Amino acid sequence: MEAAATGADTAADEGHGPAERPERGARPGERLLRNGPAARRLHAALYLVTLALLASGVALLGEGIRPLESVFGGHVASARAHRALGSALIAAAVLLALTRPRAVRWFLAESARFRRRELSWFAAYPTFVLRPSRNAPAPHEGHFDPGQRVFNLVVVVALLALSATGVLMSFPRAFVPAVFAWSLRIHRAATWALLAAVAGHVLVASGVLRAYRGVWRAMHAGGRVPRGLAERLWPRWAERAARAEDRDAGSPPPGSPRSRARG
Repeated sequence: MEAAATGADTAADEGHGPAERPERGARPGERLLRNGPAARRLHAALYLVTLALLASGVALLGEGIRPLESVFGGHVASARAHRALGSALIAAAVLLALTRPRAVRWFLAESARFRRRELSWFAAYPTFVLRPSRNAPAPHEGHFDPGQRVFNLVVVVALLALSATGVLMSFPRAFVPAVFAWSLRIHRAATWALLAAVAGHVLVASGVLRAYRGVWRAMHAGGRVPRGLAERLWPRWAERAARAEDRDAGSPPPGSPRSRARG
């Protein structure tokens, strides 16, 4: 969910990749700021609420899963918690859209933009994951890599479907039974889709796969990632970020004689 949170900070991921050796032009130990404090806070809140929402939702599947239900205090308490968490997530999404419309538009535009030449990224991806020391991901133009964009879209569509069907199922007497039945089917399918996406995201962030080691720093430990790693995963973004940081490093601090002279 790093990707889903990044837009709120950038418009004002996380990412993937090996940290084994720096790329050409990267200085050892140098790090680039991938996500600022606002994006990291949003990411933390989003994944905590989403994980609790998924847990309470899975607990209610079928006749109920008692071990999970017991975490929330029983079946009825699980249902209440699920509705409350869902309502909180919907309210937060509406609030974010109202207070940060440019960030939301940027995030959606970046996530939905796929270029034809970027199809090679998907073709090269398996070899990169299996042998990251010998294979690099194919280049791409976006802030997010194509895999992150797919993840973003799956999460957005799944959450929209869950929100819409959840609202419909909250008023069973207002609709014919067929509406409730179809809403329940869609709600379950969206739950499993979101669960699969989150599981993949956690796998990437955990660093279990060699190709992804170090990626957790994009949303933790200050939000900075090694420059060499960034240049492999998000080459265009890394180029812009390095240029911006080099420019800022060369600027005199506010109030200094050089700063006053420039003014």
